[in-house]
Amino acid sequence: MNTKWPMWAFYAQMILGLWLIASPDTFGYKSSILWWSDVSCGVFLILFGWFGRRNPLWNLPLLAIGIWLQAAPLLFWAPSGACYLNNTLIGLFVITFSFIVVPTPRQLPDQGPELPPGWSYNPSSWPQRLPIALIAFLCWMISRYMAAFQLGYIDAVWDPFFGEGTQKVLTSDVSKAFPVSDAGLGAFAYTFEFLSTIQGGTLRWRTSPWMVILFGILVIPVSITSVVLIILQPLVVGYWCFWCLVTAALMLVSIPFAIDEVVLVWQYLRRSNLPFWPLFFKGGECRAATEDLRTPSLDAPLSVLWRASLWGMTAPWNLCLSICVGLVLMVIPKWVGITGKLLDFDLIIGAFSVVVAVVSFAQHARAFRWINLLLGVALLAVSWTERCQLFGEAAAIQLSLSLLLIGLSFYRGRFRESVQMPTVQK
Repeated sequence: MNTKWPMWAFYAQMILGLWLIASPDTFGYKSSILWWSDVSCGVFLILFGWFGRRNPLWNLPLLAIGIWLQAAPLLFWAPSGACYLNNTLIGLFVITFSFIVVPTPRQLPDQGPELPPGWSYNPSSWPQRLPIALIAFLCWMISRYMAAFQLGYIDAVWDPFFGEGTQKVLTSDVSKAFPVSDAGLGAFAYTFEFLSTIQGGTLRWRTSPWMVILFGILVIPVSITSVVLIILQPLVVGYWCFWCLVTAALMLVSIPFAIDEVVLVWQYLRRSNLPFWPLFFKGGECRAATEDLRTPSLDAPLSVLWRASLWGMTAPWNLCLSICVGLVLMVIPKWVGITGKLLDFDLIIGAFSVVVAVVSFAQHARAFRWINLLLGVALLAVSWTERCQLFGEAAAIQLSLSLLLIGLSFYRGRFRESVQMPTVQK
């Protein structure tokens, strides 16, 4: 028996299997297909958990069962909240035991010096990753709340600012175009964002490069796309959704936290003299790494942990002002009489400029600020072509915001951390 695998995790899978077999009759499922799904998954959990005690490769079908349990209530529109909650929580536990607790096959042990060469901090440290995990968890809870409305478990959604705006968005034609609850689909995605954040130890930048890249895909491009779509809801749906905006703000904040670890892994893969693909999937050594004497332990004061989580990010005054300009572009034009296509264009430019400015807080993404220069030029050009709609105060505001967005793009701001790995690592 390979004793390095935690045997208790496989016995826990078998217990979860027994729970699933008993769940349909215990909670009164009103769906025959979900009844058979849970009973079948329960039987397979017991079998694969038993075989997995001696061969961790059985974790792969266990992982597939966990993913299915997350998706099944959405695919078959679980008729009760108990069914949805039971499937998603058990699925979360199954994935955790098969993917987080038990290391992936051939994964290198999380042992050795942690500080990457050329870097003044370790982006894979827990203080750097915990804020992302917390944000993913909060987004998961919000999405499940909205999914409960779409799936019919609750009759209304509380919205403190936009009245029935949230409900109108959740019942819009755009939402109904999805074959499943789009809020539930968001909760599904946040589950994997959370799990990919906590998977692996503080050396995962070299022991699990593939996982960090997957984590980066879940956090960065997916978040940017979702944020922009959520912010542009008034154009697409005609209403604002309070909880959607909260989710968008949280997702946007998570992006600069995640960028540095992805960049570190890319540097490690590109600048190592080891074969790329074996290094990507299996990880490797890094003899130039040194002991991390800077990162605080998790029992340190919260203020110390918070400062450590911000290593690799700064918030220059010009980027903060760019965010303000973007928000003004999204709100003010309608108040001063700008209408039609120009109003829509202002909203789009404002949304993108906020996203660009926040992403640029990360040192590695500071060059993204030049996108705001292009957005400012585009805003100026469109304002000129639509100048017949602009008079007096509206024209002055439009011109000022365009020039501000352009001018605020030039200053780079200070870098406080060293984030460049040497060319060759063995």
